[in-house]
Amino acid sequence: MVKRYYCDFCDNSYPYSTEAFRKHRTGHHHIKLRNSHYDKFKNARDRLKDELTKEKCRRFLSGQDCSFGEGCIFSHLTPPGTQALQQQALEEEEQERWTRLPAALREGREVSVEAWLTQRRVPLTSDTLPGPPLHTLPPLNTPLPPTLASAPNLPPSLAPTTLESWLGVEFAQWG
Repeated sequence: MVKRYYCDFCDNSYPYSTEAFRKHRTGHHHIKLRNSHYDKFKNARDRLKDELTKEKCRRFLSGQDCSFGEGCIFSHLTPPGTQALQQQALEEEEQERWTRLPAALREGREVSVEAWLTQRRVPLTSDTLPGPPLHTLPPLNTPLPPTLASAPNLPPSLAPTTLESWLGVEFAQWG
């Protein structure tokens, strides 16, 4: 049995082959349905830009019924419709600009560096330092667990450090 490709836009299936896929994808019906699907997600600014680039449909503007409907390549937007779409685009742009503002400005609070600094200024005492209290820190040279102490040839990362190991380090010369 031959595999079949299902197209969500066109709601049909066809044999799975490169030639059939290419032929279907470039077909007029598929392109029309794909464009109508993605047109649903356009914002008002994009719809207005698309409508303004199209010529006016003479049949629709003369009062007759356009047989192509939404699939017409010409614009069916009337002057009041254009103004409404422009107003909607301006409102969307204003809303987008408003959401990009800092939360303090949207809430009507004053925004300044001084206010931010005073809100976050904390006196540096031993009580306010981050991390565990200094007296509870474990010593640096902790003894090895018994399972590691009995293991031969420990890697340097697991071997306990001693003063002699630090004094005997030879650093490579670069350059």
